[in-house]
Amino acid sequence: MRTLSPWFAGCIFALLLVSTILPALAAGDGADEDAKQYVQFVEDLSGNCTSRNARQILVKSTHPSRKIRVWLDRYHMGTGTGDRSKTDLLPGAEPEPLGCARSYDGPQEWRLVRAAFVD
Repeated sequence: MRTLSPWFAGCIFALLLVSTILPALAAGDGADEDAKQYVQFVEDLSGNCTSRNARQILVKSTHPSRKIRVWLDRYHMGTGTGDRSKTDLLPGAEPEPLGCARSYDGPQEWRLVRAAFVD
């Protein structure tokens, strides 16, 4: 019976190890992506915003039980303002107001940069 050299056996072991670890690591990267699917922007009528012919923009979590930390960038008239906010969204909580969809100068919006579950 023939036996494998230690070097060859080590290479096979390394390949088996890598083939099982890499998919698990790639799945771990999706944790942030999973949290993003539970972040929702909503609009509401607000007296302050309706005077500008706009709606109030709010952000909320739709996850039933986990807290989500979100990072948002604000854009004014299509250009990033450099304003980045971070907030924790609690499950079942009221949406958090961000601002009006329109300032006196023009439209503004918030974009989700990152979302992660906080456990």
